[in-house]
Amino acid sequence: MKMSKGRHWHDFAVPLAWLAELDNCPSPDALADAFGDRYLCSHNPIFANVRRAALKFGYRFSAEDTPLWRDYHAFGLTTLHQILASGVIPYRDTGNTLRRLLEHNPKAALSPGFILANLKPNHAFHESAHGVACSLLRRMDQALRVLAPGERERFVLVATFAESFANTVETLGTLCRAQPISDALFYSLNSYMAPQEKRTELLDKACAETGEYLRFTLLFLASFEANLTTAGPDDHVRERIGLAAGCNADQARVLDDITKTGFNLNAGFRDTTTPMYFELLGYKREYIALTQAGWLSDPDHQQFIRTLIATLFDAAIGSPVA
Repeated sequence: MKMSKGRHWHDFAVPLAWLAELDNCPSPDALADAFGDRYLCSHNPIFANVRRAALKFGYRFSAEDTPLWRDYHAFGLTTLHQILASGVIPYRDTGNTLRRLLEHNPKAALSPGFILANLKPNHAFHESAHGVACSLLRRMDQALRVLAPGERERFVLVATFAESFANTVETLGTLCRAQPISDALFYSLNSYMAPQEKRTELLDKACAETGEYLRFTLLFLASFEANLTTAGPDDHVRERIGLAAGCNADQARVLDDITKTGFNLNAGFRDTTTPMYFELLGYKREYIALTQAGWLSDPDHQQFIRTLIATLFDAAIGSPVA
């Protein structure tokens, strides 16, 4: 069965009681009142690892009606810096909404497409990834200050690294498969990404050829470059990614495939969301400077980002293979 959110998702119905039972699994780090979160914490290692790392760094999750919660769900782009400063990640209580529906109609059955179109999603996974990346980057502050002496310049660089990490783990999280329907549905309700058959095949093949670590590395570097442009990847971009990743000539095809995958990041997001985030916070000039810098082409930058990637990989997946 294909796992992207296409028309076929409206062609059949699934019992809500069955989905609720799948989500009713023990998971101490999960959000019991976020529909699908317990399932993902139990069955999706990347989702679970990012959650554990966020909790380790002191982040907490709240569905409480607060000004931050309201602002996040009304105009989320303006609240990321508040989330990072407060250590509180807002989410919606979608689990109890479904439970109340089942109490009223225990035999309710809906198509996955209808659920995805009508149940509000949660993005605690994405925001957690930001928090984890920023926490790890704070431990590398001394090295960052050498590469980016200016505080404003450093802020933009750190934020772009964090966004690239979030893009990377959300993409790789789509590859985890336990039960096709529930995996795709629950993941789509808790992530900006959704499983896609073609992307899954490509990234699985890349892992078989190069291993998890290089796949992660290339995807992170491609996401970093994609967050700095609205254009497609040209030869200069591929060269920078390949040099930073330490690719050899035999890995050129994998490099090209994963670079294209990273650049499949939503065009509207790349065109408006990232630039507008920095503009709203008053960092437009510094962001534009970073987009024009060819940052990965500097050998010192390459050395730093290799160390960063090893740290991020360990947080999301496990210790890198030597």
